[in-house]
Amino acid sequence: MIDEANGVELRRIVVGYLDTNCWVVRPLGGREALIVDPGDEPRRIAEAVSDLDVTGIVITHAHADHVLAVAALAGEFGVPIVGHPDEARVWAAELDYLAEHGHLDAGTATPDFVASGNLPRPSPDLPLWDGQLADYSNQLCVGPLTVDLLHTPGHTPGSLCLSLPGHLLSGDTLFPGGPGLTGAQWPLSDFTAIIASVQRLLELPPDTVIHPGHGSDTTVATERPHLDAWRARGW
Repeated sequence: MIDEANGVELRRIVVGYLDTNCWVVRPLGGREALIVDPGDEPRRIAEAVSDLDVTGIVITHAHADHVLAVAALAGEFGVPIVGHPDEARVWAAELDYLAEHGHLDAGTATPDFVASGNLPRPSPDLPLWDGQLADYSNQLCVGPLTVDLLHTPGHTPGSLCLSLPGHLLSGDTLFPGGPGLTGAQWPLSDFTAIIASVQRLLELPPDTVIHPGHGSDTTVATERPHLDAWRARGW
């Protein structure tokens, strides 16, 4: 999508076993770009940015469906990987789950994958990310465009959202209809924390467009009235 009023272009590439939204962020009129959440299929992502100069990769969190193409693309473009340092233990837990079960954790979709026999596994052709991140900063510049990295713990301890003029890339923190997945079966998640994070996000201007890590967009104005109901239902 092209947002001339705010000088931003966002490109979405839906990738991987959980249809993750990988985002490309660039300022209008410039070639510099960020890749956000390259969850799989690095060839498709690279083709989507073939006309741009990639300056960095940002992960909103380190669940496998958001990072499987990180190593391949960082190597191809020679750029840093930016994420919150608290995600190191999330990626370690993802690798431990893979080693124990022989497939990746797909959240609430895991039983369906197991029942179908179509188990999510990293492609043997892709290098696995070593978990290394660049020094963390809460603000990035992409040419003339300023992108604020908001620490929004809850889905994971180091979850991030990217705030830019008129837009929020919310990762798995906020979706149409409520916050992202938490629960006792995911011990690194925290419902109280994610509600606090979502409450802060819903203080953004009401016309802010929210672009989540999966599925369709929404707006702050659409979601803000439902915060108390989400808190009461407990998920």
